[in-house]
Amino acid sequence: EIHAEVQLKNYGKFLEEYTSQLKRIEDALDDSVGDVWDFSLDPIALKLLPYEQSSLLELIKTENKVLNKVITVYAALCCEIKKLKYEAETKFYNGLLFYGEGATDSSVVEGDCQVQMGRFVSFLQELSCFVTRCYEVVVNVVHQLAVLYTSSK
Repeated sequence: EIHAEVQLKNYGKFLEEYTSQLKRIEDALDDSVGDVWDFSLDPIALKLLPYEQSSLLELIKTENKVLNKVITVYAALCCEIKKLKYEAETKFYNGLLFYGEGATDSSVVEGDCQVQMGRFVSFLQELSCFVTRCYEVVVNVVHQLAVLYTSSK
């Protein structure tokens, strides 16, 4: 009976110490959990993205050959859309946003506007080709979705 009481007291002491230790850990973590990356305090950040070494076709392999074809088509369209989005963001957004900026009405020399517009024509031609390509991809996506939706197979 005395031995059981000693063990019970030791167990109670252990639980109290363990509870206080957990409380200290919780308090220490509370301060850091809400921290947000701040550019002024932390000028460097790591962006860890996994590097996929297998091709899209290797990831799509299933036993059903028809399903493989359907998934391959949609995956290729998604990749094309992602590339078009990237091209729009890197190539065309800034040109469209900043065209005509930087010059004031008083500093414009006669003919500068025409020269600036002449230089912009090639950009507009590339943009026209890009918009045509986007249109073709969207039409293809709609056609693929329509075929998948109406197909009875």
